Amino acid sequence: MAHSSPSMQPSVQLPSPQSLDDQPGLEVVPHDNLPEVRPEEEPKFYLSPAQNQDQKIVLGEDYPQVVDGNGEIEVGSPASTEKGTLPPVSKSYQRRKWWIIGGTACAVVAIIVGVTLGVVLSLKARNNDGNAAINGTSGPVTIRQGSKLSAAGWRKENGYVERYLFYLDPQGQIRRSRSITGKGNSTSTWEVLPVLDLEATNGTSLAATIALHGTDYNPQTALFYEADRKVFGTMFNQARQPNILIDNVSGGYSRGFADLAMGNEAKLAAYWPYVVAQHETGDIIQVDHMLGDGLVPTEDWYVQNLNITAYEGSSLCIVPTSSNFTEIKTSKAYGVVYQKPNQGLAIHYPAFEPGTPDAGQLERVPETFPELYTFPPQTPMAAFAVPRGSNDNDSLVDIYLVIKSYTGKFAVWFSENSSSWREEFPAVFQEVDEDSDIACSTMAVTNMDWERKEVPLERGEVRCYFQRNGTIVEVAFENLIWTEVGVVPIP
Repeated sequence: MAHSSPSMQPSVQLPSPQSLDDQPGLEVVPHDNLPEVRPEEEPKFYLSPAQNQDQKIVLGEDYPQVVDGNGEIEVGSPASTEKGTLPPVSKSYQRRKWWIIGGTACAVVAIIVGVTLGVVLSLKARNNDGNAAINGTSGPVTIRQGSKLSAAGWRKENGYVERYLFYLDPQGQIRRSRSITGKGNSTSTWEVLPVLDLEATNGTSLAATIALHGTDYNPQTALFYEADRKVFGTMFNQARQPNILIDNVSGGYSRGFADLAMGNEAKLAAYWPYVVAQHETGDIIQVDHMLGDGLVPTEDWYVQNLNITAYEGSSLCIVPTSSNFTEIKTSKAYGVVYQKPNQGLAIHYPAFEPGTPDAGQLERVPETFPELYTFPPQTPMAAFAVPRGSNDNDSLVDIYLVIKSYTGKFAVWFSENSSSWREEFPAVFQEVDEDSDIACSTMAVTNMDWERKEVPLERGEVRCYFQRNGTIVEVAFENLIWTEVGVVPIP
């Protein structure tokens, strides 16, 4: 059914607050302590080759590297000698009789040969295992096994796609990596960014999204995270000072998000301008970034109770149901994916609630998720949307869910043309760590970019991330086909 786009609102429409309590609203107030961010250093870029489909990747095969505890490359270290040769062996020997010297020399030669052979064979074995020799381990040391993951991306002025991947290290610190993908190129070039000193733990939930609007939000990357059962947001924006700011996400129209206690093991999800989390009551709470004339971002947030009860610790997702940002905001064209108390799945569509203008247009979205299917408690899942066609004037999308099933593998549920749900098990998701999370990025959209042009959702730009043997694997969904891009080179 055709869906008419609503007219753009001339000013901020203040929704009627839904009662969590009757306390007055709060202003947006920056966090008292800004994160201690290490100075930007020369970027360290790596290449994740798409042509190597079995993902046997080694960092710096020709130029071995040593990575310190902060994930930074140490240049000129003994392990960085040319072509992987061993450092020169010291020849400070005491003078002995010639027969002692000869015997000792033979022994030293034998030892050197044995050590060299052992090192070469060891490195070769590790190379074949898909892991670089980093700090004497067989895998990455700056990402926690079973880390929560979140990703977001946008298209730059030059047509390249920039993506951000957030994860936790073994100490519970939040880390981030940035990638650039060229036009018509599936290969990603990655950069490890400085560590953020944010208040987090090993179980901290992460939710990243990107705001685009004009030149002031070009882009603004937002990371929402949980700390001590509170939700905070960290904004990254090079057009503002300071360019990294912690926001307590308080609103002018109801209680602040950070004032609400989250449930045990509560998860987060975000797609600009919305964020959701599970309240300690079990209900799903949503915070909206309020937008002004022309859908320009403001400094206000609005918090509301969606009156949906989810399974305790349920994974959450936000997925757009339109490729058009104006519809996403003004018509509430998005869905909130959650696990029900009976461990089934459901998608809540705010636009189709009784009494809303679009309540009669449920044909735009898939039917109710099949009741007979259930999933492991708190199972990891991610969601993304794909436009149905390049000439689709109705901005319709197809919704995809990537969910870990009882088999321990990720299944993909999808509904094309709002038909019934179907399930498949792509080969790229068949080898997954038991405790792996999953993150998929739907590209950022806007009604006005830096050139005052609309940026709708486009096809062929979806990336998903998960752990395999401790490493992060990047996979792509393009032209309805899943392919492995490579291993994200996290030290």
